[in-house]
Amino acid sequence: MSTKLQVSESTTTPLSDLSGGNRPRRTHEIMLSIPVYLLLIIIAVVMVAPFVAMISVSLQAGNNAAIFPIQWIPSAPTLSNYINIFQTSDIARWFLNSLIVAVVGTLLAIFTSTTAAYAFARMNFPLRRVIFWSFLAMLMIPSQVTLIPEYLLLANLHWLNSYQSLILPGITSAFGTFMIRQYLLGLPRDFEEAARIDGASEFQVYARIVLPMLTPAIATLATIQFLNYWNEFLYVLVVTSDSEMRTLPAGLATLQTPTSGLPELLAGTTIAIVPTVIVFLLLQRYFVRGIVMSGLKS
Repeated sequence: MSTKLQVSESTTTPLSDLSGGNRPRRTHEIMLSIPVYLLLIIIAVVMVAPFVAMISVSLQAGNNAAIFPIQWIPSAPTLSNYINIFQTSDIARWFLNSLIVAVVGTLLAIFTSTTAAYAFARMNFPLRRVIFWSFLAMLMIPSQVTLIPEYLLLANLHWLNSYQSLILPGITSAFGTFMIRQYLLGLPRDFEEAARIDGASEFQVYARIVLPMLTPAIATLATIQFLNYWNEFLYVLVVTSDSEMRTLPAGLATLQTPTSGLPELLAGTTIAIVPTVIVFLLLQRYFVRGIVMSGLKS
């Protein structure tokens, strides 16, 4: 009986010593993490402060908006700036144009990128690798280089000041095709082969088997494409001369209000940011997963 007690005591003592020994280590880790968290808090404040200032000024009257330092919490918040900008500009039409261009362009970009990525990852055809890397080389060409040729092409097609000019040039994404192809290379082919044995066509395999498995990558691509379309400025300013066909960024750049100006402009900027924040919040859980799982595979 005494032997059993000695054995139990000998087995419990190291556990207590081990737990006690972990406390200084945990304290040391916490102390080391405090500067990291402080640095992250400072960075977060620096990043968020301009947006808070923008919203604060947009809720103030014209005279109060010019006061320095900025009133971070407006003493008398008002929505008059938002009402004025809707009454004195075409911001409602700009918002509608941005929504149409971003949504339709994103859907078309998802279709072209997923079909091209499926062909590059799953099909065998002559010069597949040469075509893929040639297609990928477009990432090294700045968009400003192709701006004038695109304008001349759209002018010859009589597509200036139209939704075609705002949507179609951006529906092919070299980055999106590359990202989805890399994601697709990491997925097993068992379900696809089983579907082919059951008599499914190549398009049925793509639509019913592959697309559901690509949800994280598609969500990542949708976020990137939506933001690209929504925030496009220079290209829209070049291909549109009619105010009614401009999107929000180009429209706000040409905004001239009969009142004080700055509060209305920041109110329009706040309106322009809201959809991008909503899209990112809805798709953020897929965004990181899609980026991580799109590993570089050959």
